[in-house]
Amino acid sequence: MTTYRVVPGDTLFGIAKRFGMTVDELKAANKLTTTNLRIGQTLQVKGGSSGTTVIAPHKPPTVPVTPTPTQPAGGVSSAASYLAARQEFIPDIVQEATNRRYALRVRLLSGSTVIASMRDNLTVSRHMVYPNGIGYGGQSHMALDVATIQSVGLTLPQAKALQYVSTHEGGFDAINSYDKAIFSYGFIQFTGAAAVGGSLNRVMASMKANAPTLFNRIFQRVGIDSAGGVTTVRNEAGATLTGDNAWLYIQRTVPLYGAFIQAGFEPQLIREQLRMANELYVQPALNFKLNITVAGIHIVVPRLRDILTSEAALTIVIALAINQGNGGMSRTVSAAVASVAAQQRLSTLTALKQINERAVFDSIVATTADERVVSRVNGVVMAGLSFAKV
Repeated sequence: MTTYRVVPGDTLFGIAKRFGMTVDELKAANKLTTTNLRIGQTLQVKGGSSGTTVIAPHKPPTVPVTPTPTQPAGGVSSAASYLAARQEFIPDIVQEATNRRYALRVRLLSGSTVIASMRDNLTVSRHMVYPNGIGYGGQSHMALDVATIQSVGLTLPQAKALQYVSTHEGGFDAINSYDKAIFSYGFIQFTGAAAVGGSLNRVMASMKANAPTLFNRIFQRVGIDSAGGVTTVRNEAGATLTGDNAWLYIQRTVPLYGAFIQAGFEPQLIREQLRMANELYVQPALNFKLNITVAGIHIVVPRLRDILTSEAALTIVIALAINQGNGGMSRTVSAAVASVAAQQRLSTLTALKQINERAVFDSIVATTADERVVSRVNGVVMAGLSFAKV
């Protein structure tokens, strides 16, 4: 075990995920009886399972950086070139009794270097499908300015809410390659496998369309591309793999993780993660139709944002949608809205617009057994976001 000091915005779930633990393990290790944290609090966490080392820019990587070649428009370079580019990301590997540990040194485009500490064979996870896959919580938690986030299609309150959520989930460079998604990436773990939505294909296509120069410099350079909304990669023989076959190859090829980590520190590419988060989660969540019953009266709420409008409420709804999916979020919120509406005797849509929003989320904390839900609600409350209706 090693120690970790709590910083503003931390939650038990986020800390546990970062260090390869469950919330229950983290609570037990620190004799915690609640999910509440205080800034500056010291926690005992597992050592070595999460990359947190940042090396000063003047220290060079162990493998010299390969100069970025000139790429043909819209495509990757020759086999010799992209295979050589991958040599920049050769990890140090330590074989242990039941798993391998990787130390992947990644030179960022800014000139600094990060070390991603990862391990495979995550037998502690019931979700493990691929023993050779890894879990990496990421190190990039930079916050884009609100105006930039608005530019991907959000109102000011929505942009502020997504800004908060984006810095309280995983890192923008986070990677998971051990479960059924084959390869997941980013602050909300966009998924590679088609069977679970393949949302990472949309992220890659968005990066290529909206930041083509950076996409070329980071991804096409090492043989990764996007065509027709589907991710492709070239293997050692020069063959092009697509879709799930591409993600399986990337999953098995740890040096390619370096490109994704690089991208997770580039503001223009982080913006594309936020763009897809808005399209896939934020707008569907805020426009979700609720059907609730209060005192025997059925009420249809056309859009969730018609009755929940405060900064804190928007933030929690978005956080729950990203973590639980829109279906899970709506079930949780619907039950709480119905309960509070009954207490306040609100039996029409117009009356529901006056619902006590803080009471709705207090009800969720009091009635749910899911620590992930509780930690997200409490995190927003602890951050001091306002429940005043907008």
